[in-house]
This record gives sequence, C-alpha cells and structure tokens, in this order.
Amino acid sequence: MIATSLSNADRFAQSQSAQEVLRRQVGVLRRDLVGRDLDREIIGTGPAMDKVLRLIASAAASSIPVLIEGETGTGKELVARAIHRASDRAAGPFVAVNCAAFTETLLESELFGHRRGAFTGAATDEPGLFRAASGGVILLDEVGEMPLPMQPKLLRVLEEREITPVGDTRPQKVDVRVLSATNRELGAAVKAKTFREDLYYRLAVFPIPVPTLRDRREDIPLLASRFLEANAKSSGKRIGGFDADAIDALTRFDWPGNVRQLRNEIARAVALATDGQKIGRAYLLAALSASGETMATPDPPPALSPSTGDFAGPWQPLAKAKTDFEARYVATALAHTGGKVAEAARLLGISRVALHKRIKKQAPR
Repeated sequence: MIATSLSNADRFAQSQSAQEVLRRQVGVLRRDLVGRDLDREIIGTGPAMDKVLRLIASAAASSIPVLIEGETGTGKELVARAIHRASDRAAGPFVAVNCAAFTETLLESELFGHRRGAFTGAATDEPGLFRAASGGVILLDEVGEMPLPMQPKLLRVLEEREITPVGDTRPQKVDVRVLSATNRELGAAVKAKTFREDLYYRLAVFPIPVPTLRDRREDIPLLASRFLEANAKSSGKRIGGFDADAIDALTRFDWPGNVRQLRNEIARAVALATDGQKIGRAYLLAALSASGETMATPDPPPALSPSTGDFAGPWQPLAKAKTDFEARYVATALAHTGGKVAEAARLLGISRVALHKRIKKQAPR
C-alpha cells in the first residue's frame, strides 16, 4: 500500500509538471500568434512603437498591474487588449470601464455591483464589472478621474482581491487582473492631493507610455494608408491612395487628437472623394484648419501688405487664383459642417447638386 501510494504520488507530480510545461508552451505559442496579429493592429515601424510592443510582450507574460499612459487618442485601450490577448487570461473576458463617466456612487455600483434595494431604482441584484470580468481582465480607463473617496475602495480590491457590493456587508473574492489607463500625469495629481499616493504606486508597477502621433511621424503614411483602405472598402469606393502633397500635409500636421483624429480625417476625406480618385491636399486642408492648428508650409499664402494694401504675391493667373479661393472656401464650409454636404450647400447659398459638381471639379485627377 505504501509503495502504491508513493507511485501514485510520483505519477501525480509528473502529471502536474507536464501540465505546467504544457501551460508554458501554450503561453509562448499564444504570445507568438498575438505578436503576429499586433503587426496588423498596432501599426508602427519606428523605435517608439517598437518599445511599446516589447513592453506589451513583457506585461503579457506577467500578472503585475499595468498603467498605460498617453494622450487621448493614442490607442491605450488597444494596448490593453493586446496584453489581455497575449496573456494566460486570454480565454477570459476583457471588460473596459471609463472611470470619468460615472459619479462616485454610480462608479462603485458599476464596479462592485449592488444588492436589491441598496438605493432608489435598485430593483434587482447586480454583480458588477469586477465579477463580470472573473478569470479575465478589467481595464480602468481614465483612472486619474476616479473620485477621491472611491480610491481607497479600489486599493482594497487590489490588495485583498475582494469586493463588497453596495448594500452588502459580506466581501466576495474576485479573480481579475487589473489594467489601468490615463491621459493625466498621475505623479502631478499625487502632489496636488487629487490622487492617492498609495493607489498610484499600486497601479503603476509596470508603466507603459504610449507615444503621441507627432512623436512618431514616420508612421503617419502607413496609418493613413491603412485607414484609407478600410474606409474605401466600407464605402464601396475605389480610392487610388494619396498624392504627394496630401502625404506631406498629413506628415507635417501635429495631430493634437493623435491616431483617433487621423482616422477621422481620413474617413472624412474618403467621404468627400469620388470613385476612382486619389486623395489630394484639398480634401485635407479643411479639416486640418478647422481644428485651429496650423501646418508648417514652406511658402505663405498670397496676402495683402498691411501698410499699403498692395498684393504681396506670389502672383498667378486670375482664373487660377479664383479657382484656388473657391476650393478653400468650399473646403472651409464642409469642415464647418463636419462634411455634411446639404448643410454646407445651404451656407454657400447653392444647391446640393451644385456643391457636388464643384467638389468633383476641384478634386485632383
């Protein structure tokens, strides 16, 4: 009996060891597959994005808390999803919550759940997002906007791995990996006493800074082409890419809204373009100018001298000057209406058909 017990114990240990080896092998294969997918989803060829991809791989292989930092529109949630997909929690759910979208009471109920009757309108028991993410990952987006009284409750969840629903007194264990994202400088918020120092150090164990688009201009043509392809396909148009002036304009612009703004700009340009055309600079200037930003251009536009009223040049044929002014005027109207042709036509005092004809006439061939 002793020999049989020892043999069974040895077999059990071997089985456990084999399972661990298999788990590690599956994890390596999963990260390899996700790494290939990231080349299509997280677009970037420069050193800035190469660093982000390496940090994603390291974070996925661990279970420590990750704080994803970056301006609005840089793709922080995409980074969080990539970490989830490459981790051993990939089979579990991914739940994202915007902490800035709720008041303190509503956020607590949203995250931890509540009991029926806990407050007015609580007609049923609700599990909350932490329990909904059990076995997977929860992303606390805009965590820097979390109300101060809510922060110690989140800290307890991180330390004790348990939540207490609103209206209940019994804590419940949860198995969730917490990722956070912010567009604020949390270190400065700690100094300003608007964010708890102990929570900051608990969340920022493994920070991943996501670069702005202006800090990786080499990726703009690739991103623009990818967005153009996707929008052309969804709109059923054949768009022949960008001309050189359009690429130059896109690359020079600072993109305060980052990748999200670029994506919206390309979507608008595709909407304005007709089938079979290329996207020219004329389709982009309106939206870029509408943001209030300025582009660095080698030559200033024609202007009047402030002292004499004389034309300051450069000179061009009158017909060309009239055409250029009309193109800019029409583009400005379209930008003001967010690309809505009917509203722009009303502003310009012409019919929608007439505006379509002008857009087609002004489009680059």
